[in-house]
Amino acid sequence: MNPYDIAHQLAKALKDSTEYKEYKQIKEEVDKDEAKKTISEEFRKKQLELQTLKTFGQDISDEQMQELHRLHSIVSMDEKVKVLVQTEQRLGQLLSDIYKIIGDALKLEEPE
Repeated sequence: MNPYDIAHQLAKALKDSTEYKEYKQIKEEVDKDEAKKTISEEFRKKQLELQTLKTFGQDISDEQMQELHRLHSIVSMDEKVKVLVQTEQRLGQLLSDIYKIIGDALKLEEPE
């Protein structure tokens, strides 16, 4: 078994997955509306920023958390953007699960 061939098969399976198809469809719909696209990108950017701080052991300020909550409230008001965020999370969970399966098989430690 060639790991590269299997990786290509996995990539195809992921592309054919319900999680990816739903994500791609809703992302295309959201991206057609500039306001929806902007708020989804701002929310994603703030989430990533705070996750990065947490990963490197830095404290997250109350102001940063309030900003994330504010953006989350805005996201929650728009059904399409809310669905986009939910589908991104499901796709991210799928990828995380796959990484864990591979890591467990190789006895790798997950980064904290």
